[in-house]
Amino acid sequence: MGQDFPIFNQPQEFPTVVPTSILIVNQDALFSGTRLGQDIMVLEQKEQDDLVEVGRRIGAAFEQEEQSLTELRDTLPADEFRLLADAFDEKVVNARSEQEASDNTLIANIEARRRAFFQVIAPVLAGLMQKYSATAIIDRRSVLLFDRNLDITSEAIELLDQVYSESPEMINLIGPENE
Repeated sequence: MGQDFPIFNQPQEFPTVVPTSILIVNQDALFSGTRLGQDIMVLEQKEQDDLVEVGRRIGAAFEQEEQSLTELRDTLPADEFRLLADAFDEKVVNARSEQEASDNTLIANIEARRRAFFQVIAPVLAGLMQKYSATAIIDRRSVLLFDRNLDITSEAIELLDQVYSESPEMINLIGPENE
């Protein structure tokens, strides 16, 4: 009744598993908790605010133009008014397309800055890896269960703030053009 499994009856050579040190970091907290990350967020907020302001100005100008067109409606022949209205509609459609392109560029720039942030701070994180003889640093979101002593987020933030205060030009390395 018992089956014989030859593979279990022979001595096997298994690879030796060497314990490795893995460190954990919360990438979101690392970004938002460092002065460098906060300075980047201020820059991004200013860009977002500028884009919103441009949109408001364009919208206000279109409202005035639309009001003027409405007032002209009764004073112009229908075909002449239609030309003006069609031209206005085309301007609005083009402005919306330009605004959407600007929005997409802003989003792409924000994403590029976030990637650049982690590239710029990589040497600091590598130093922490060396300090703890670690072989990897992984994001906290990728880990189901871990020893909280492996989380170096606070230490990394403190160290990054120190490095940034000594080298404030680091922010110039963060940008979509530096990808």
